Amino acid sequence: MPNFFYRPLSFFGILLLCLAIHTGIFFYHPPVFFLPDLVLLLYLVYQFRDLNQEVSSVFWVSLMLFLGYYFLSPIPPDTQYQNNFIVVLKPFIYICILSLYSANAPRVNFAKWMRLFLYLYPLILLWDLFLVYLKENANLGQLMMIRPYFIFENNFEITLYLNCFIVLFFIVKERKWFDFILLAAVIALSGSRSGLLSFAAVCLFYFFTVSWRQKLIATLLALLAAAYIGKGRNINAPVSTIDRVQSLQAILTHYDFSWTEILAKPFGFGIYEKVPGYICSRLPDFAEWFTGNSHNCDPLMLQAFYTRALFQFGIYVTLLIPVLFFLIIKKETGWRLAILILTPITCVATSVGGFSNGLAFWGLLLSVFAYLQYTHRPPTLA
Repeated sequence: MPNFFYRPLSFFGILLLCLAIHTGIFFYHPPVFFLPDLVLLLYLVYQFRDLNQEVSSVFWVSLMLFLGYYFLSPIPPDTQYQNNFIVVLKPFIYICILSLYSANAPRVNFAKWMRLFLYLYPLILLWDLFLVYLKENANLGQLMMIRPYFIFENNFEITLYLNCFIVLFFIVKERKWFDFILLAAVIALSGSRSGLLSFAAVCLFYFFTVSWRQKLIATLLALLAAAYIGKGRNINAPVSTIDRVQSLQAILTHYDFSWTEILAKPFGFGIYEKVPGYICSRLPDFAEWFTGNSHNCDPLMLQAFYTRALFQFGIYVTLLIPVLFFLIIKKETGWRLAILILTPITCVATSVGGFSNGLAFWGLLLSVFAYLQYTHRPPTLA
């Protein structure tokens, strides 16, 4: 049994606190989108005094890209709605942070807290479904359509959750069936298609480390999770009806579905350019959802990181961003673990912000910190 269950007051005390926090967010909907970046900023200030790391060339490449797009992007004539360009530039900021802080892990046992999150999160998702049931008197079919969460949209929470599993299973090497069962249950409960994609990718690595019997059981659990999501989210629907696919097809229309046109725009249209009006008018619900106004054609309406980056950064820089993340993480963990650690955020970027989301970035940062702690000084951690 997990160590936390030997200290029930600690475990259930933290659980009750988490349930109380979620209940407040569920009923009162306070703004929370800024919290991951706020916590990150506070951590950077606190840890700055102990900063001791060689700055690689990746830092300067990312900094140049940040400054280049900020100062040199063409400014469109229509300024009725200002683009949320800071969100777009966040991947370059995160790469710079990784370059400066990746080898400066604080003396906190992150693996212990990741283990706690691994056990708490499924209970929080069930609590969210219970609150939906109480509030809306929902039946089972309706509950299967719900996307339960803790604080943020569950696409990003699932990304963090997968990184916690990766740390415990592949780095700390706590090869527990109970953890994989919890992971499959969380993926099923979340109802996230991008979460299912990330789970499938992590399963490929998982299968290389377990016996054939465990492979078969894990495959069965994965299929059950996919079937549950498919029942509620209809993942067998035609590809063209998926919202993220629609936005990708819309932006590819702007390039006439031509690789020549895509490759001929090496730095995209910049961070201030609006999505062309004829594309925006085809996707009014997307604009309304992400910007609050169906006439605001901010590229954020395109949802998926790769789709938005293709328009704003161009294909070369879009592909360069995950490569820069990989180079920094590989320097600390080796290339195999770097690929594994980047798998969840790389998959979720097909659906939502991915590399521009603070919570997903925390998954990368904590994974690197946990690796350094476990391989360099595990006995001295509190």
